[in-house]
Amino acid sequence: MSQVVLILVGLIGSGKSTFAQALEHHLPASFRRCNQDDLGDRRSVEALARQALGLGLSVCIDRTNFDAQQRAHWIRIARDYSVPVWVLVFDTPVQVCSERLRTRVGHPTIKDFEQASEVLSQFYSQFQYPRLNEGYDNILYLKPSDHLSPHWSLDEVATILSRLEKSTSRDWRTSDEGAPVMDRS
Repeated sequence: MSQVVLILVGLIGSGKSTFAQALEHHLPASFRRCNQDDLGDRRSVEALARQALGLGLSVCIDRTNFDAQQRAHWIRIARDYSVPVWVLVFDTPVQVCSERLRTRVGHPTIKDFEQASEVLSQFYSQFQYPRLNEGYDNILYLKPSDHLSPHWSLDEVATILSRLEKSTSRDWRTSDEGAPVMDRS
Protein backbone atom coordinates (compact mmCIF):
# COMPACT_ATOMS: atom_id res chain seq x y z
CA MET A 1 0.00 0.00 0.00
CA SER A 2 1.26 3.47 -0.84
CA GLN A 3 1.41 6.38 1.58
CA VAL A 4 -1.98 8.00 2.45
CA VAL A 5 -3.59 10.50 4.79
CA LEU A 6 -6.50 8.68 6.43
CA ILE A 7 -9.01 11.09 7.95
CA LEU A 8 -11.36 9.55 10.49
CA VAL A 9 -14.76 11.23 10.76
CA GLY A 10 -17.36 10.59 13.43
CA LEU A 11 -18.86 11.61 16.73
CA ILE A 12 -17.14 10.92 20.02
CA GLY A 13 -17.82 7.34 21.00
CA SER A 14 -18.27 6.24 17.38
CA GLY A 15 -15.22 3.96 17.36
CA LYS A 16 -12.59 6.14 15.68
CA SER A 17 -9.86 5.86 18.30
CA THR A 18 -10.41 2.13 18.78
CA PHE A 19 -9.82 1.65 15.06
CA ALA A 20 -6.89 4.11 14.94
CA GLN A 21 -5.13 2.46 17.87
CA ALA A 22 -5.54 -0.96 16.24
CA LEU A 23 -4.27 0.41 12.93
CA GLU A 24 -1.11 1.77 14.52
CA HIS A 25 -0.67 -1.36 16.67
CA HIS A 26 -0.98 -3.77 13.74
CA LEU A 27 0.85 -1.64 11.16
CA PRO A 28 3.41 0.45 13.10
CA ALA A 29 5.88 0.50 10.21
CA SER A 30 3.22 2.00 7.93
CA PHE A 31 0.87 4.22 9.97
CA ARG A 32 1.24 6.93 12.60
CA ARG A 33 -1.85 7.78 14.66
CA CYS A 34 -2.27 11.54 15.13
CA ASN A 35 -4.73 12.16 17.96
CA GLN A 36 -5.65 15.54 19.39
CA ASP A 37 -6.78 14.14 22.75
CA ASP A 38 -3.25 12.82 23.29
CA LEU A 39 -1.36 15.73 21.73
CA GLY A 40 -3.39 18.65 23.12
CA ASP A 41 -4.24 20.77 20.09
CA ARG A 42 -4.64 20.72 16.32
CA ARG A 43 -1.26 22.35 15.68
CA SER A 44 0.49 19.49 17.47
CA VAL A 45 -1.51 16.99 15.42
CA GLU A 46 -0.51 18.85 12.23
CA ALA A 47 3.16 18.82 13.27
CA LEU A 48 3.12 15.07 13.94
CA ALA A 49 1.29 14.42 10.67
CA ARG A 50 3.86 16.43 8.71
CA GLN A 51 6.74 14.73 10.52
CA ALA A 52 5.34 11.25 9.81
CA LEU A 53 4.62 12.06 6.17
CA GLY A 54 8.16 13.40 5.82
CA LEU A 55 9.44 10.04 7.08
CA GLY A 56 7.39 8.23 4.44
CA LEU A 57 4.69 6.97 6.81
CA SER A 58 0.95 7.15 6.27
CA VAL A 59 -1.00 9.08 8.88
CA CYS A 60 -4.33 8.43 10.55
CA ILE A 61 -5.99 11.65 11.72
CA ASP A 62 -7.91 10.52 14.80
CA ARG A 63 -10.23 13.46 15.56
CA THR A 64 -13.95 14.04 15.11
CA ASN A 65 -13.30 16.07 11.93
CA PHE A 66 -16.97 17.03 12.12
CA ASP A 67 -17.16 19.47 9.20
CA ALA A 68 -15.51 20.37 5.90
CA GLN A 69 -13.40 23.10 7.49
CA GLN A 70 -11.94 20.61 9.99
CA ARG A 71 -11.17 18.10 7.23
CA ALA A 72 -9.67 20.76 4.92
CA HIS A 73 -6.57 21.08 7.14
CA TRP A 74 -5.64 17.45 6.57
CA ILE A 75 -6.48 17.55 2.88
CA ARG A 76 -4.14 20.54 2.42
CA ILE A 77 -1.36 18.72 4.27
CA ALA A 78 -1.87 15.62 2.12
CA ARG A 79 -1.65 17.76 -1.03
CA ASP A 80 1.57 19.38 0.28
CA TYR A 81 3.06 15.86 0.30
CA SER A 82 1.29 14.68 -2.90
CA VAL A 83 -0.41 11.92 -0.90
CA PRO A 84 -3.94 10.59 -1.52
CA VAL A 85 -6.65 11.37 1.03
CA TRP A 86 -8.88 8.61 2.33
CA VAL A 87 -11.87 9.29 4.56
CA LEU A 88 -13.28 6.68 6.93
CA VAL A 89 -16.64 7.74 8.34
CA PHE A 90 -17.83 6.05 11.52
CA ASP A 91 -21.53 6.37 10.84
CA THR A 92 -22.61 5.54 14.38
CA PRO A 93 -26.00 6.81 15.61
CA VAL A 94 -25.79 9.38 18.39
CA GLN A 95 -27.71 7.05 20.75
CA VAL A 96 -25.10 4.31 20.28
CA CYS A 97 -22.30 6.83 20.91
CA SER A 98 -24.03 7.94 24.10
CA GLU A 99 -24.38 4.35 25.32
CA ARG A 100 -20.68 3.75 24.68
CA LEU A 101 -19.70 6.95 26.48
CA ARG A 102 -21.64 5.82 29.56
CA THR A 103 -19.09 3.04 30.12
CA ARG A 104 -15.96 4.77 28.77
CA VAL A 105 -13.09 5.06 31.22
CA GLY A 106 -9.60 6.48 30.96
CA HIS A 107 -10.19 9.08 28.27
CA PRO A 108 -7.37 11.67 28.30
CA THR A 109 -9.64 14.76 28.15
CA ILE A 110 -13.20 13.73 29.01
CA LYS A 111 -13.48 12.78 32.66
CA ASP A 112 -17.11 11.65 33.14
CA PHE A 113 -20.36 10.84 31.38
CA GLU A 114 -21.86 14.28 32.02
CA GLN A 115 -18.96 16.00 30.29
CA ALA A 116 -19.02 13.38 27.50
CA SER A 117 -22.74 14.00 26.94
CA GLU A 118 -22.16 17.74 26.61
CA VAL A 119 -19.33 17.25 24.12
CA LEU A 120 -21.37 14.70 22.15
CA SER A 121 -24.32 17.08 21.97
CA GLN A 122 -22.10 19.92 20.76
CA PHE A 123 -20.40 17.86 18.04
CA TYR A 124 -23.70 16.28 16.98
CA SER A 125 -25.24 19.72 16.43
CA GLN A 126 -22.27 20.73 14.25
CA PHE A 127 -21.66 17.44 12.43
CA GLN A 128 -21.62 17.49 8.62
CA TYR A 129 -21.09 14.40 6.50
CA PRO A 130 -18.27 14.69 3.95
CA ARG A 131 -19.35 16.10 0.61
CA LEU A 132 -17.94 15.16 -2.77
CA ASN A 133 -16.32 18.54 -3.40
CA GLU A 134 -14.05 18.45 -0.33
CA GLY A 135 -11.08 16.98 -2.20
CA TYR A 136 -10.69 13.48 -0.77
CA ASP A 137 -9.88 10.58 -3.06
CA ASN A 138 -11.56 7.61 -1.36
CA ILE A 139 -14.32 7.26 1.22
CA LEU A 140 -15.88 4.44 3.18
CA TYR A 141 -18.76 4.47 5.67
CA LEU A 142 -18.79 2.05 8.60
CA LYS A 143 -21.91 1.36 10.62
CA PRO A 144 -21.75 -0.38 14.02
CA SER A 145 -23.19 -3.51 12.39
CA ASP A 146 -20.12 -3.63 10.09
CA HIS A 147 -17.88 -4.44 13.06
CA LEU A 148 -19.48 -5.84 16.19
CA SER A 149 -16.35 -6.52 18.26
CA PRO A 150 -14.74 -3.82 20.42
CA HIS A 151 -11.36 -5.04 19.09
CA TRP A 152 -9.84 -4.98 15.62
CA SER A 153 -7.64 -7.81 14.37
CA LEU A 154 -4.92 -7.29 11.77
CA ASP A 155 -7.12 -9.01 9.17
CA GLU A 156 -10.08 -6.74 10.00
CA VAL A 157 -7.93 -3.60 9.76
CA ALA A 158 -6.44 -4.82 6.48
CA THR A 159 -9.92 -5.50 5.11
CA ILE A 160 -11.04 -1.95 5.89
CA LEU A 161 -7.92 -0.51 4.25
CA SER A 162 -8.51 -2.69 1.20
CA ARG A 163 -12.14 -1.59 0.97
CA LEU A 164 -11.03 2.04 1.27
CA GLU A 165 -8.38 1.63 -1.39
CA LYS A 166 -10.96 0.20 -3.81
CA SER A 167 -13.57 2.89 -3.12
CA THR A 168 -13.55 6.22 -4.90
CA SER A 169 -15.43 9.46 -4.45
CA ARG A 170 -17.09 8.71 -7.79
CA ASP A 171 -18.90 5.82 -6.05
CA TRP A 172 -20.85 8.27 -3.88
CA ARG A 173 -23.54 10.83 -4.54
CA THR A 174 -25.03 13.25 -2.06
CA SER A 175 -28.52 12.70 -0.65
CA ASP A 176 -31.00 15.51 -0.11
CA GLU A 177 -29.80 15.72 3.50
CA GLY A 178 -26.17 16.18 2.40
CA ALA A 179 -24.95 12.71 3.36
CA PRO A 180 -23.20 10.74 0.64
CA VAL A 181 -24.96 7.54 -0.38
CA MET A 182 -23.73 4.77 -2.65
CA ASP A 183 -24.62 5.49 -6.26
CA ARG A 184 -26.09 2.25 -7.51
CA SER A 185 -27.07 3.61 -10.94
